[in-house]
Amino acid sequence: MGSKLEAAELLEGNHYCVLSTASAAGEPWSTPLFYAFDSHCRLFWISATNCRHSQLLDENPRASVVIYEPPSASCEASALYLSGTVKTCEGGMLDYGLEVYMARTMLGISGKAADYQGESPCRMYCLKPEEAFSLQEPEWKGNLLLDKRVAIALPLPG
Repeated sequence: MGSKLEAAELLEGNHYCVLSTASAAGEPWSTPLFYAFDSHCRLFWISATNCRHSQLLDENPRASVVIYEPPSASCEASALYLSGTVKTCEGGMLDYGLEVYMARTMLGISGKAADYQGESPCRMYCLKPEEAFSLQEPEWKGNLLLDKRVAIALPLPG
């Protein structure tokens, strides 16, 4: 099998991540998201306010994301884990987030800030990562194969 993808390659080469949130009481929830990112490794996405993950973020803004590339004939499994705080984008951050999102996704969605404020059923969210980890070579302990994660510095080298 080939080598692993570097964390920056993984972030750049994917459009989907899995967001993990939890209620204030610790009840977990995970959901796949289409994301965009900036040079500070902040992740931006648009979600409906009535989605479970959006409601949980109102209770508890701490979240984590995993971006994963499964193994193939040319590449070993690669994963990037990010954890931090999520905020709803407002003001200048909403304008900036939409610019990043529209440039990366090129989806036919609204790029107008007004469409993600007030009575709108959708908001733009931003995860500001505080920790990052990369999946490393697994380690054998007897006949058990153990995953190994290593902390990596933010922002990721590009």
